[in-house]
Amino acid sequence: MYFDTLDSEQQISFLIKPILQVLQEAGGQLDRSEIRERICDADERIAEFEQKLYTSKKTGNQYKKFDFKFNFAIKELDYVKLLSYERYNPQITLTQQGLAVNIMTLDVEADVRDKAKVYWEESRSKKKIKKDSLSGAEDENEDEDDIAADKDPVDDFKTELQQAIANMSPAKFEQFARALLTKMGVKFTEKGVKVSNDGGIDGYGYHRDDDDFRTTRVVIQCKRYNTGKVSEPDINGFLGAMSKFQADYGVFITNNLFTEQARKTASEGKPITLIDGSELVNLVIKYRLYITPVTTYVLDDFYLDE
Repeated sequence: MYFDTLDSEQQISFLIKPILQVLQEAGGQLDRSEIRERICDADERIAEFEQKLYTSKKTGNQYKKFDFKFNFAIKELDYVKLLSYERYNPQITLTQQGLAVNIMTLDVEADVRDKAKVYWEESRSKKKIKKDSLSGAEDENEDEDDIAADKDPVDDFKTELQQAIANMSPAKFEQFARALLTKMGVKFTEKGVKVSNDGGIDGYGYHRDDDDFRTTRVVIQCKRYNTGKVSEPDINGFLGAMSKFQADYGVFITNNLFTEQARKTASEGKPITLIDGSELVNLVIKYRLYITPVTTYVLDDFYLDE
């Protein structure tokens, strides 16, 4: 994976311009989750990094290194006044300076990273944080306590959910995907349930659009890939199955990623909705599929300031 060839600082630097780019394209304001989705859609290397789980040498727990690097980049852009946000609020807003900055000519190291070093030095001094000698992404950087306070509280849950989905058997993943599509309004028939005879589909059903009362035929394909991505041949096979069942559109679901060529092929044939691992996790949360929401509390800065 490309990001594994970069050191910790280079990983943060790589994310700076894409974050600014998607915010400028959106008019200057997006939620953190929307920024993540858009920079992943724009760069397959970032998408791979966002999906990858690492194992902590200290605790044995799995985590996303991307979460830390992404939040470091946001923090530093805030420090140099290119964007602003409030703690625990997912909304990120470009400042006038951020809206006006020329991303092509922006020197990430000189204009952002070097200036932000002042913040980290002041933070270490104030909190008397000592450098941890342990290796590993969640141990290697002594500033992560500061970053943790800005982290989306849902991030850890998303990581846990992603791992749980990856641990499903192919049969359970198919059941899970069908349950999600049912929540989204698809009514499945028994057609296409028998995997060995389905011609490349894992579900067949109908979706009714309540706005115009139009009913469409939909087929789904599920691929639980823990290594490798969904490739162009997978999409071509699915397009053939869609024609066989005379589907109006298809939904291809994976817990991993689609290759760039697979996405291109999907956009050129019959309508196919592609749902990758990150979007799958977001849909589970949106439709509350086999999850239980809970209420928690965090302390305001009043309690944290000395």
